[in-house]
Amino acid sequence: MASPASAQRIAVIGAGPAGLMAAEHIANAGLAVDVFDAMPSVARKFLLAGIGGMNITHAEDYDTLVTRYGGAQSQLKPILDDLPPLELRAWIHALGVDTFVGTSQRVFPTDMKAAPLLRAWLHRLRSSGVTFHPRHRWTGWNNNTPQDGWVFATPDGEVTHQFDAVVLALGGASWAKLGSDGRWCEPLAQMQVDIAPLKPTNCGFEIPWSDFIRERFAGTPLKNIAVSITDKNGNTEYKKGEFVLSEYGIEGSLIYAISAPLRDLIDTNGEKTAEFFLDWLPNMTVEQIIKKLDQPRKGMSFSNVLRKKIKFTSPHQCTIKRMLPHPKQ
Repeated sequence: MASPASAQRIAVIGAGPAGLMAAEHIANAGLAVDVFDAMPSVARKFLLAGIGGMNITHAEDYDTLVTRYGGAQSQLKPILDDLPPLELRAWIHALGVDTFVGTSQRVFPTDMKAAPLLRAWLHRLRSSGVTFHPRHRWTGWNNNTPQDGWVFATPDGEVTHQFDAVVLALGGASWAKLGSDGRWCEPLAQMQVDIAPLKPTNCGFEIPWSDFIRERFAGTPLKNIAVSITDKNGNTEYKKGEFVLSEYGIEGSLIYAISAPLRDLIDTNGEKTAEFFLDWLPNMTVEQIIKKLDQPRKGMSFSNVLRKKIKFTSPHQCTIKRMLPHPKQ
């Protein structure tokens, strides 16, 4: 005879946003849920992301938003359909956190911080009966068999737990010091579970800048710019936005948006390089640019003509072609 639902023990391993959302759904179904995480506190990468403004979702047309997931669109669209951007914002508002739409159409908490949202969320989860177990790193199973117990390394030594069901929300390998180290791959591989290779995405890229570029322009934002990239299948993407010239290379929202095809180009190129093209004046046609440049200069130098007539200023004269993935460690 099956145990009553109230007696079942459900575990979520991983206390990032995905794990917390899974725990909320399980608790809302009337089941007790235990959340385990290797770190001393939950959602550490979520909090760090909030330092930069906490981009929650996007206010653009939903059909357009879905296409941003590239090859994963068919798998993710049913999930996004269950919690589209407007409903996600309503969910956040129910936590007592207001949101607004920025000029980029990205959605942010009004106070631009992650901590108040997380505090309210954790309070609601605990009120729903969710129990948290920090400093519990899942390492595998007794006798390599889930039925014999799930093993966790803790400051007090190994402990073993039995569960009726387990949700794995273990993240990637993007930031080891915050808990995303990918070490969960090993026990699953030992169980012969197929695991897609972990790959960088939403990342910056290294460029071998000259000392002149590095010393003069590191930290410079490039705004109102567009990139064009042709992926390994011959499909061309053209996106507008902004990014930053950093000391090591390039980073920022526009670079993150093309990071997957750029990464794949690098992986398929034996020289480990890739190329994309920059449109420094995406809001002007070639004809408009020519017309402005043909106007009388009135004693202005050509650089001043570029700066004053078409708003084309340094460091717009640098060329970016060679790059390597820069993991955020």
